[in-house]
Amino acid sequence: MRALSDERVDGAIEELEALTRGNRSLTAARSGPDQVTLAVGSTTWPAVVLSRSLVSARDVENLIAAGASGSKIIVAKQISAEAKDLIMLHNRSMRAHGWSWLDRRGELQLNHPKVSGTLQFQGEVPGQLGAAGGQWPIAAPSSDGPIRGRAGISSAAALLLSPDDPPSTRTIARQAGMSHGAVGEAMKLLRMSGLIRPTGRPELPDLFWALAAVWRPTRATPVASLPTKEDADRLRANIEDRAAVGTIPGWCVAGDEITLAWGAPMFIAGSRPWIWVPAEADARRAERTLVTASRDGCRAVVAVPPTALVNLHRVWCEAPHTTQTFLPSAHPLFLALDLAQDPSRGRAILDQWHPDQPGITRVW
Repeated sequence: MRALSDERVDGAIEELEALTRGNRSLTAARSGPDQVTLAVGSTTWPAVVLSRSLVSARDVENLIAAGASGSKIIVAKQISAEAKDLIMLHNRSMRAHGWSWLDRRGELQLNHPKVSGTLQFQGEVPGQLGAAGGQWPIAAPSSDGPIRGRAGISSAAALLLSPDDPPSTRTIARQAGMSHGAVGEAMKLLRMSGLIRPTGRPELPDLFWALAAVWRPTRATPVASLPTKEDADRLRANIEDRAAVGTIPGWCVAGDEITLAWGAPMFIAGSRPWIWVPAEADARRAERTLVTASRDGCRAVVAVPPTALVNLHRVWCEAPHTTQTFLPSAHPLFLALDLAQDPSRGRAILDQWHPDQPGITRVW
């Protein structure tokens, strides 16, 4: 089994190649397991790819202090301005090898040391690679507010899934794939913010709307084709054992059609299903099979949720619907959180949506 860090580097290299494909003056091509060859015009050089989530100045200090020689390119969801300044300062030093970066929010900076100085390319790139042809708001860990980062989102979601019988911190940590300590700190902050009652139950609907305020995918890619049952089987969607769907992570479907099937009072026209997949590696495999597309011309969206609970707590929707009936549905809680993102109609629909299915608790 490949290490998660290897898969993250693979994804970063794929993004660099996709970003520069077809560009005659700027290219990035894989030249090793964790290496690309960068080119600006006729000048080429190798660089080791470092894949990270968020990069601070302290992170850059630690990377530089590690003392590894050779050029590097950092690929991250977000690189702070202070971190970029520190990289450029390092590049100007006599011992620098040329550190570059791709900030997925929309900036590519390539730096290569030459005898006469530093060859630089700096340019804006389409925001959020993996959302070709258009953008959806993408999750970024928050440093303030009552719900911070993946631990906060997972803790809030777990409480809302079972408000009458709140799960333990240890259970949430296990289901979310996180440390007990991180979840414990998140729960402590929710209590301090008044979003968990002294009894341990969530404060409703306040916790729902606090979670809705930070609810975003971590990756969202429009694709040209709807997945078939054969695609799902080949891509390990984990739908073969119908009875086990609610206990193992796998693909699930969201969007207007499935939300309507659960009884939400809404009209739909030309809606596209969202396919939630557990991890970025799963998303990349699905994107290659279904082919990335523009936002306007896509048939579906492949997305990675901000918490693993989405792909764990899947349910079957028995009501008639046309959205990929071979896939289980996202839990109505997560469908409601998606609806809450719509400023024009979301709250109005949620006000009138009262699911009456067993095991589904209205928390909004």
